[in-house]
Amino acid sequence: MFKKVLILVGGWLVIVNIIGLLALNRLNLSPDDAYSWIPVEKYTQDQSWNVINMHARWDSNWYMDIVKNGYELREVASLSNIVFFPLYPFLIKMIAIMIGGNLILAGWIVSSIFLILACIILFHLVEKFHKEANPFLTVFLLLIFPTAFFLNAVYTESLFLFLSLLAFYFCLDRKYFYAGIIGLLAALTRVTGLLLFVPLVMQFFINEGFAKDVYKKSTALLLIPIGTGLFFLFHWIRFGDPLLFFEIESAWGRSFHVNHDHFIFLTHAALANMSFDIIYVVFGLTVATYLVYRKQYPYAFYMVSTIGVAVASGTLMSIGRYILVLFPIFIVGASIKNDTSRYIWIIISSMLMALNTYLFVNWYWAG
Repeated sequence: MFKKVLILVGGWLVIVNIIGLLALNRLNLSPDDAYSWIPVEKYTQDQSWNVINMHARWDSNWYMDIVKNGYELREVASLSNIVFFPLYPFLIKMIAIMIGGNLILAGWIVSSIFLILACIILFHLVEKFHKEANPFLTVFLLLIFPTAFFLNAVYTESLFLFLSLLAFYFCLDRKYFYAGIIGLLAALTRVTGLLLFVPLVMQFFINEGFAKDVYKKSTALLLIPIGTGLFFLFHWIRFGDPLLFFEIESAWGRSFHVNHDHFIFLTHAALANMSFDIIYVVFGLTVATYLVYRKQYPYAFYMVSTIGVAVASGTLMSIGRYILVLFPIFIVGASIKNDTSRYIWIIISSMLMALNTYLFVNWYWAG
């Protein structure tokens, strides 16, 4: 089965990139005007047969900016690279040194490697701890999720998915020190890494109970919030403000208060995007509710907290990417026994993944 997983992921990488390359060169598209903040003169379709460059869109440029220039605060309340956590650009830099400095290729390599590793860990996690689900189908459902192209783009999705899966795997396996170390790395990958802390602590007490002599075993899990704290400490030392992250996030429309501008649909494209975002939220919360019913509380809390933070930020933009890394979704999907429901899931998910791949490679907003 391990060989089948490698063949599946390898085949997916080939197929999805061929489709993306053809979509980039087959469709003659005008610039995306879904949102008023998109400068249409900058993000225009650039038809090319360069399979490497199509993996760098939108936030990819910020990660490469960190590699080239380090962290820079341009001015408060404006777009700056300091909201992007350091582990992923660090890995890009290490790979770029080895391959001659091509940052896009380095990012694609990093993402592809951790996609393969994430699928391997997901398979083993399901095989060992979730006998009710088909591990191979679990990996397959991940690879056809609507926003799955991000797993091989210059984005943090595959790295974070690998780290979060491995942290849960070690915790389920009662190896809490390793879970804490991996959780710290996840917290240095993106801000939602912090959200691993509570569900892993919950899983610890499910495993060990509440006897007084077990508490010391859980202290390694404190490394997870320390990872987030280290990044904010860096902001304090370098820029004089430990909460600078939240100020800069507001420039992206994430200010943790209701912004009524997000509810004004100026274009058909914006309305379509918002509809998809709402569907992602409803879908994620439905799966989380089912997990509560199944008494899988750590998974349910992880999902609800991730979705909740995204919703509380004042915008649903990118919610499809945030839900992509919530792997309990695919475990639930792979445990479905009704063939009709499973086939409907596969058809809808595959069609939406194709749509989002077309959008992403052509500089359209896809999450």
